Amino acid sequence: MRNRRPSTPVVAKTLLATAVATIVSPTFAQDLVLEEVIVTAQKRAATIQEISGTVNVVTGESMDRYSAFKFNDLEQMTAGLTLNSPNSRNNSIAMRGVSIDPEAGASAVVSVYWNDQPVREDVAFSQLYDMERVEILRGPQGTLQGRTSPGGAINLVTRHADLAENEGSIELSASDNEGFNGKVSFGGPIINEVFAARIAAVYDVNNSTNVEQFQGFDDPEAEALSARLSTVWQAGDNLNIKFVYQYQDRETDDPKAMNGTDNLGERPTLTPEDLTSLGDLIDNAEMEYDLANLQIDWDIGDINLASVTGYSESSKVSFTENDRANYVDEEIPTWQNSNTDQESISQELRLSTSDNDFWDWMVGIYYQNQKTATDFFANSVDTGIGFITAGDIPVDRKELGIFTFNTFYLGEATKLEVGLRYAEYDSFRRATVNYGGLTYLPPVFEPIIDIIEAGFAAAFPIEGVSEENQNTKEDTITGSVSINHDWTDNTTLYAAYNRGYRPSGISINPTPNIQFLPNGEDDLIHDEEKSDSFEVGFKGRYLDGRSTLNGALFYQKYDGYLGFTRGVQVLDDDGNPQDISGGVLFNGDATVWGAELEGQILLSEHWNAGGAVSYTKGEWDDGATKPCNDRQPGEVLGFCDIGGDALGGEPEWSVTANTEYFMPIGSNEWYVRALYKYTDERLNTEASAGITSRETFDANHVVNVYAGLRSSDYTWDVNIWAKNLLDSDEVVFEQGHDQFDILYSGGSYLQSNIQTERVIGATVRYSF
Repeated sequence: MRNRRPSTPVVAKTLLATAVATIVSPTFAQDLVLEEVIVTAQKRAATIQEISGTVNVVTGESMDRYSAFKFNDLEQMTAGLTLNSPNSRNNSIAMRGVSIDPEAGASAVVSVYWNDQPVREDVAFSQLYDMERVEILRGPQGTLQGRTSPGGAINLVTRHADLAENEGSIELSASDNEGFNGKVSFGGPIINEVFAARIAAVYDVNNSTNVEQFQGFDDPEAEALSARLSTVWQAGDNLNIKFVYQYQDRETDDPKAMNGTDNLGERPTLTPEDLTSLGDLIDNAEMEYDLANLQIDWDIGDINLASVTGYSESSKVSFTENDRANYVDEEIPTWQNSNTDQESISQELRLSTSDNDFWDWMVGIYYQNQKTATDFFANSVDTGIGFITAGDIPVDRKELGIFTFNTFYLGEATKLEVGLRYAEYDSFRRATVNYGGLTYLPPVFEPIIDIIEAGFAAAFPIEGVSEENQNTKEDTITGSVSINHDWTDNTTLYAAYNRGYRPSGISINPTPNIQFLPNGEDDLIHDEEKSDSFEVGFKGRYLDGRSTLNGALFYQKYDGYLGFTRGVQVLDDDGNPQDISGGVLFNGDATVWGAELEGQILLSEHWNAGGAVSYTKGEWDDGATKPCNDRQPGEVLGFCDIGGDALGGEPEWSVTANTEYFMPIGSNEWYVRALYKYTDERLNTEASAGITSRETFDANHVVNVYAGLRSSDYTWDVNIWAKNLLDSDEVVFEQGHDQFDILYSGGSYLQSNIQTERVIGATVRYSF
């Protein structure tokens, strides 16, 4: 990759570098230099400074230093990133102020890749082990990535085997949350410089959310086991082939913590800090997946052929107790379970050039075929009668992308990059609910059981999506333009435009109540979403390579942003409100803007520090409305004005900071390090959807500290650590009263998740 720099810097252009240098003025050893991180965000190796956009990198070494055992831990290491797991069934990723409910059924705002192949968010929210790095790309991905997501993309890159040297490690951690994490890895050449293999595995167990059940269950557990095999074959001087296979099995107990006072005076008053569940049964989930990845890199003369073939298969089984406050008679079942099976195959082919004098180009094609099938059983209660339904929801999607990315070198210091992508989407979805029989009938109704059975059966089957709306086909053109200029020897300036896109679809609501909507099922159809993003920024290396500072300003305009709201009701023919279950997706114009700043510095030979600040402001534009229950006279479905309201549940301010100081003692080193994350106040999207709950979550601060002893050559390391040292206990997720709570008590208890409690542990690591 070219790295052109001006031969003679202009004095006037060094003002920014001088200003940064004067922030700190210690004396540095001349050989102190921050290592440049190489990424593949643009499908070819480049430093962060060479990319015209914001890219954050968390290296595998950083994950080890800060005991990042799972994907969620990356949130504390990255400003402006939210990794949310409200329960064991759902996970979501938010960036640059945009998010989406994982159960909404819309395309993700942030796409996830594993070694450059697309994967479901469920797969991403797994254990981290033997990682090379995680690349976090901010802003619309309308050119080079497989999916045209508007918020950004995350690429998980695993470690590969070394063709020349054997290497491995063992790491064991124990913590006071009944936790144990064991990792092992080993790899090296089987045929020197020709073929190598690497194996890695992890076992992790802890006390999950540490929520105790009021009825006596007090031992929840989260357990995960994963293993990976990686091979590298240098088939020739110009041909490299890599194969990776990974398996994981994760089981999680997830009792729901209740918060409130029983209006009937029969149950205890609980606060979020009590971490107590009232449900008669315990929620749980099991996630199992297989991933396979084949990468081919072949230099054919001056042209490079790259191929990425991905296959994934996953199964997620979850059990949920819907009567969270335990109001319904124990003879009447109120639980539901679901099984989601997913199979996906993806293929990307690219041809590209590099190191030309004026023009480097890339052309490629991308294809993905993903099939998802969800089956569920749900117990319901109607006028004291229990019955069960069985549902089938298949959702399939095929995506085709043809793209090009071109770099024009306009001089020794300036380059222009132009990208274009054509994408096609072919989607299918259906939702069918069948009657499964009675589960409870009051004795008084026994004589007319056949009549009651026939009455329930007559309402089924329910088709959540009619045949005419089950298939959609659409296409779009997205792209990017950027200019990158080396302002000085140390500072690069850039300006970029990117377009994002999410396809249209329909809210899946398997309920007969949609017949009461003004336009029936057509009111559940949402349009496509388009967004245009403009970003300007700088990237610099200062103090002779001892510090870096990168900053950006961005503005993103959404045409038809995809919002999601729950709790919507429609009036039936008699004027009675009826639920539109599952929530409704809707479109509205919106605007997001903000700023990001990230830097690192070697303060001395033994002391380093780093940090990042993110500010994001997202609002619905004037004229935007959403479905709601505030109706005007004559309306059966209300629409509320949301112009000027916050766009989603993301904080405006987010700050991270880290530092490490070490002291040599002979051939060893004592060290201390700290990690800090500040998350600003944010909107509770559950409350904004019309469900009773707190409107906002308070700001919170989380501090992790580490202290240990290691060998100077990093062969071994022993440390103790405390995560959430100050034991912050702010509520980070809250859901309103469930249907049974409202029916029996008028609404007494909320489900409230607090910040993960303080955890103290120790880690021993040995490398060989």
